[in-house]
Amino acid sequence: MSSTTSIELLKKMLETYSPSGKEKELSTLLIDELKKLGFEKVRTDKVENVYGEMGSGEPVVLLCGHMDTVLGWIPVKTEDNRLYGRGAVDAKSSLAAMVSAAASLKPERKNGKVIVAGVVEEERTAKGVRQLIRERLKVDCAIFGEPSGIKNITFAYRGRLGLKVTCKTKTGHVGAQHLLDSAIEKSLEFWNWLKATCEKYKSPHGVFYSLTPSLIGIISRRTSGGLPDICILNIDLRLPPTLKCEDGMALVKESLNNFQRMNPEASFVLSSTDRIEPFVAERNSPIMKALSDAIAEITGEPVKFLRKTGTGDMNIFGNLTGIPVVTYGPGDAHLSHTSNEYVEISEYLSSIQVYERMLEKVFS
Repeated sequence: MSSTTSIELLKKMLETYSPSGKEKELSTLLIDELKKLGFEKVRTDKVENVYGEMGSGEPVVLLCGHMDTVLGWIPVKTEDNRLYGRGAVDAKSSLAAMVSAAASLKPERKNGKVIVAGVVEEERTAKGVRQLIRERLKVDCAIFGEPSGIKNITFAYRGRLGLKVTCKTKTGHVGAQHLLDSAIEKSLEFWNWLKATCEKYKSPHGVFYSLTPSLIGIISRRTSGGLPDICILNIDLRLPPTLKCEDGMALVKESLNNFQRMNPEASFVLSSTDRIEPFVAERNSPIMKALSDAIAEITGEPVKFLRKTGTGDMNIFGNLTGIPVVTYGPGDAHLSHTSNEYVEISEYLSSIQVYERMLEKVFS
């Protein structure tokens, strides 16, 4: 597959706006592109994940990237060897590079197979990767496409615990605020209390090993037109590899119970909206070695192994399947979700070479 064709593929994907939950148009585009490139068994599943196969036999390598992006259209343009657009970094360039690399194989190949998968809703519900796991694909190893930078491998992610805290207080006239508690203010008092609790779990080794909460949403109501008497906090709690979701939930419950005892005039209810366990991949697995060697050969520099403070589809797949897995892809992760998202074209093309070389090593 030529460099020009690979760049055009990525450009088409960027021009197809696909925020989480609205990937149908891109799904249709990828089906057409995979068929044109000679992929076999091209199909979608019930959540609109896209699959295509190249080659046959064993081993079987899964190359998985997500089709969705966060909200916010960015005009697609090429400037100074950069390709701009929503998803240029996170993570359409990884998926396009995977498609390009797999397309370089011959369909009649008998000593190894690649399954390319484009999944939905990585940025929101992880519905795509969960359905992929239910498809029970028979694979020996997997690579997930996320921006690591051309010379780096991501082998570890923190976990994520989505929390919903509902606070209720007595309501009354706004002029009686000196006699009553606002549910909003009580909720924010608890938020500060929880942050102080998490601060006790701050690691001297950095953020990756620390417990960090983020307040990502506040909703309040005034049921009788007076002081707000209902407030809901949506909290994102990131977990280090030393804490499972169950541990994080127990810690927050204890913190809330302690706060409740000191504030009996308000009532609180805690629930979990999402749970993704931390994951650390084996650094001595065959797929890790093949990818490391491929990066070193293509770039001429030693590989750097990254621990990411975020969470990815690798967490879910790795924890639930036990299959050797790694995350790799072009782009500067600091540009993810920004209004200036772009990928260096030269880096994108080099990542295709890395994927190709890695597949050669796995199959040999």
